[in-house]
Amino acid sequence: MSPQSVAIIGAGLMGTAIAAAHLRCGVSVLLYDSSADALKNAPKRIADELRLQGADDDVRAVRCSTDPAEVARQPIIIETITEKIKAKQKLYRKLQSAADGFVPLLFSNTSTISISTLATGLDDAWRKNFCGFHSFHPVRERSLIEIISGTETAETTIDAARQHAVRIAKMPILVKDGPGFLVNRMLNPYLTGALQLLADGVEMERIERLATVFGMKMGPFRIMDEIGLDVVLHAGWVLFKAFPDRVPKSPLLLKLVELGRLGRKTGRGFMLYPSATSWDGNGFPDPELPALLEVRTPLPISDAEIVEHLIRGMADEALRCLDEGIITDPVDADLASVHALGFPSERGGVLKWASPDRT
Repeated sequence: MSPQSVAIIGAGLMGTAIAAAHLRCGVSVLLYDSSADALKNAPKRIADELRLQGADDDVRAVRCSTDPAEVARQPIIIETITEKIKAKQKLYRKLQSAADGFVPLLFSNTSTISISTLATGLDDAWRKNFCGFHSFHPVRERSLIEIISGTETAETTIDAARQHAVRIAKMPILVKDGPGFLVNRMLNPYLTGALQLLADGVEMERIERLATVFGMKMGPFRIMDEIGLDVVLHAGWVLFKAFPDRVPKSPLLLKLVELGRLGRKTGRGFMLYPSATSWDGNGFPDPELPALLEVRTPLPISDAEIVEHLIRGMADEALRCLDEGIITDPVDADLASVHALGFPSERGGVLKWASPDRT
C-alpha cells in the first residue's frame, strides 16, 4: 500500500520545498525539526512554495512536531538536515532509539556524503532500509531524484524509493554510492569554475550572463546563493577530501560564510534578495561585494572561453563518473544535467554537448 503520509526532517528551505512537493501529490506531511522557531515559520514557507507552483493545496495537511518518537514511526522518513556527517548520524541514532523496534524506510537528501558512511552505527535492519533520496534546487522545477544505494541497502528499499519518487512526480535515476554521487560531481566544476574566474578578475555579472545565454537555467552565483553558501561550503569540503587534485578551495566563499552572507536565506550572499523564499525572483547587485574581492587585473578572456571553462568541467566529471561506474549509461548523465542542473535541453545534455556525434 502506498503511504498517505511521510515524515520530513528539517524545516529549512529544502525540507519545506520537499514538503510542498508531497502536498501537491496528495501525500500529507509530518514535519520535524528540533527548533520550534523553524517549525513556526514552516507553514508560511510551504504556502509560499505552493504559491510559486500556482497551487492552492491546503498547508493544514502538514503537521509539525519536535517529538522524534512520533517521526520514527512513520512509514517513510526523508531527512534534509545540514550536510554534516556527525549531525546526520546523531539524528539517525536518535530516531533508531525512539522507534521502539519499528523500522521505517529512511531516505537521506544528502547531496555529497556517502550513504555507506552515513549508515555506520545503525542496526542491520535500519541499514537495509536506508538509502539516498536526493532532490534538487528548486524542487518545484527539477524533476529528477538521485537514488543511492549503500553497501547494505536492500533492493526492496531501492524499489520503494523509486516508487516514491514517481508518486511525487519525479524521475528517479539510480547511481552508485560515493562522494557527490553524480549530480553534485557535475555541478561542482560549474561552481568552482565560476569562483576561479571571479578570483581572476572576471566580473560576476558577465559570468552569470554568459551562463544563461548558453542556456543554463541559472548562473553559478545565483545557484550558490539559492542553495546556501554554508551548504555549498560543506559540500565542497566533502568533495575536496575525496578529490583534492581537482576541487580548488575558495577563500572568498569561506569569507562570505564567516560574515553570515549565506545567500537568499539571509538576504545577502553574492547578491541581494528582497524575498527569503527559495527562487522567488532574481537577486540584485550588492555594492558591498567588490570590497570583499581581492582586486586583480582582469584576465584577457573571451566570452567563448568563459563558457568553455564553466561547462567543459561538467562534461569531464560526467565522463569520470561513467568510467568509475557511478553510472552505467551516458544517457543518465544527460538526463541528470537537464532535469537536475538546468542544462539546456535543446543541447541534449552535457555529454551530448561535449560529443555531438555520440549515438
